[in-house]
Order: sequence, then C-alpha cells, then structure tokens
Amino acid sequence: MKMNVPCLMSLVLLLAGCATEKKYAEFEPKGALAPSDPAAYASYGPAMAHCDGYQMAYEWQRANPKLVADATKSDVLAKFVESPEAADELLAKIGTAYDGDPVALTQIAAVTQLVMCPKCPDAPARRKLWTVALKRAKAASDDGYVKTFCNQQLRLCE
Repeated sequence: MKMNVPCLMSLVLLLAGCATEKKYAEFEPKGALAPSDPAAYASYGPAMAHCDGYQMAYEWQRANPKLVADATKSDVLAKFVESPEAADELLAKIGTAYDGDPVALTQIAAVTQLVMCPKCPDAPARRKLWTVALKRAKAASDDGYVKTFCNQQLRLCE
C-alpha cells in the first residue's frame, strides 16, 4: 500500500498529540492549587500551577483591583500614545524577566487593547505610534524577555 507524505505526517502528528495529552492528563496539582482555585487557567497543567512565594499576574491583579482600575483608565492610557516619547517611557519599564513593574506591564497590555479598539476613531493613529514604539523597544534591547514581550504585543497589534 502506498502512503503519501502528507498522510504519513498527519498520522505522526496525531500520535504525538495523543502522547502529549496523556502526559498532562497525569498531572496532579499539589499545594495551593486545588479544584476550587479561582484561576481561569489553573487546569492548564504544571506551567500554570501556583507556586508559593511567586504571584502570577492574575493573582497580583486580583489582589490589587483599585490600583489596576486607576492605572488602566482610558485617559491614563491615552497619554502613553500621545507621543513617541511617552510610549518609550512606558515601554522602558518592561524590565527583565520577573523583574518588571506590574503596574507598567498591565498598562502596556491595556494600551495594546486600546489601540486595537474598533470603536475608537483614534485607534489607527495610536496603533501606528504604538507599534513603532514597540519595535523600537525591541530593537534597543538585547534582553530576550523584553524582545519576547514586545513581540507578543506586536502580534496583537498587527
């Protein structure tokens, strides 16, 4: 029986997926992670498990609702895309892995959402300024975390 390459590759990928699924199905959370955990992604496996002494962004945001609400008001966010300098100043706060300012990181994600808002007439101009600033921050850094963070925001904007 003749089997073509695409068919064979599909079979290989299917079997690889089944092996991966079994690996995660065997994961049993320990410690603070429990079925009652409010984290929306708690069931995604070891990568999303709570680790004592280290807060996930989700946990930090839930613990600081007023701070997040004040920092992500539309008038506050709009200031970050008024000029290239303002955008650069915010993006300079990304920091290295696990060392960034959580308020600034939350604001960066919120600015990305703002510039993509289909109901906002200023969004296209703001998006252009924001994407150029993200590319500038990415190019100026030799830190892999900063580059990855900027790439993630750019994927949402382009």
